[in-house]
Amino acid sequence: MKLLADENVHPVVVERPRRAGFEVEWIAESGSGMADKQILQRPDIAGCLLVTDDRDFGDLIFNQAFPAPHAIIYSRLGRADPRHAADRVADLIERGVPTGHMITITKEGERSRPFPAGAE
Repeated sequence: MKLLADENVHPVVVERPRRAGFEVEWIAESGSGMADKQILQRPDIAGCLLVTDDRDFGDLIFNQAFPAPHAIIYSRLGRADPRHAADRVADLIERGVPTGHMITITKEGERSRPFPAGAE
């Protein structure tokens, strides 16, 4: 599965899965300035695990019925050490992210929310 890292994701968080052998496309490199709506309208979005620090993706999928990626890892760690954020994201990827879910990473732990019925 392809990881798609939003433009706002720290380079350390992008590099960790790359070093582990995952294919990671970072929007900062491939489409800087691309709007969230454009990202979700990509023809390959259903096959991507989206990694982001931006809660707008949840709104677009849950409230506006935009196409959904395979899953989303949404970090709410804010200004945490990027190495800590990279560790948390890498751990989730290694454990396996459930299809059709948005996994939110917080300082206290993680929570998972399934995409709405009918989300692609």
